Amino acid sequence: MRGGAELHAESLCRELTQRGFEAEMVTIPFCWDKPHLLQNALSWRLAHVTADLVIGTKYPSYFVKHPNKIVWLFHQHRAVYDLYDTEYSEFSREAGDDGVRQAVWDGDTRTIQEAGKVFSVSQNVSRRLAKYNGIHAEPLYHPSPFYRHLHFEEYGDFVFLPTRLELNKRPGLLLEAMKLTRSRVNCVIAGSGSLDASLRKDIERSGLNGRVKLLGWISDPVELAALYARCLAVFYGPYDEDYGYVSLEAFSSRKPVITTHDAGGVLEFVRDEETGLIVGADPREIADRIDRLAESADLCKRLGEAGHDSIAGISWDAVIRRLVGELA
Repeated sequence: MRGGAELHAESLCRELTQRGFEAEMVTIPFCWDKPHLLQNALSWRLAHVTADLVIGTKYPSYFVKHPNKIVWLFHQHRAVYDLYDTEYSEFSREAGDDGVRQAVWDGDTRTIQEAGKVFSVSQNVSRRLAKYNGIHAEPLYHPSPFYRHLHFEEYGDFVFLPTRLELNKRPGLLLEAMKLTRSRVNCVIAGSGSLDASLRKDIERSGLNGRVKLLGWISDPVELAALYARCLAVFYGPYDEDYGYVSLEAFSSRKPVITTHDAGGVLEFVRDEETGLIVGADPREIADRIDRLAESADLCKRLGEAGHDSIAGISWDAVIRRLVGELA
């Protein structure tokens, strides 16, 4: 699976290399099933890495043992943290789940505390780490992996959603909203995942074939940037997102973002009626905001330009100075 965390690590490695550092990304295969969850952590604990500095990013890479380790936390294994015993987690339904959860919590606390410095990608991630592990992390905002390709062309005739098609990303909210819009605005969804087949069936049943397109996963940053550049606006309504590249990519393309009150890290960038529109996780409310934007190019421009200006100070130079300043 490739998502934000993988793009994050690849981007960091690339940006370090471009600034004269020798950087290499170390990966170990990760199995999501319960029996292997703690074995994954042990694999990282036993890995021997020779380097001047090691940067751990997500569970369980920060279990690596190194005398000069820092953590830039993208996320922990949320299925045993804030998502435990919810529809977004497979944990709490079987005997032994509480024990696995406690073992992960204890291991996280111990190995993250080993780090000389602890950063996170957002205030939302920092809040979780403080709540569950009692550890302070400084948020470091960084640009999208595709920031060099992002640009503006027009406020077109479609709402754009690039995301993994998984339950916690809630692409179905946009699809339900499209059934309720007054305007004839279209919708383009780019991504892949376990909900792909059910979404396609819903589009067929609802008669939305002409208005809603599922493009699949787009790996070409130029193609992705072109969709951002030509869309009317971007919808992004995940449940309690860690960071959310989508909002940054929309703002870099001067597009407003429609999001939800429970979208987590997205709300660190989207401000209601200033850089986007924030609603409940309700298709009727989402449809209403889509119609508002479809009926007013001036509103799209005002929100999109404000969003663009709001992220002007986010840069890789600033991030790398904080991460590896003493090595520079």
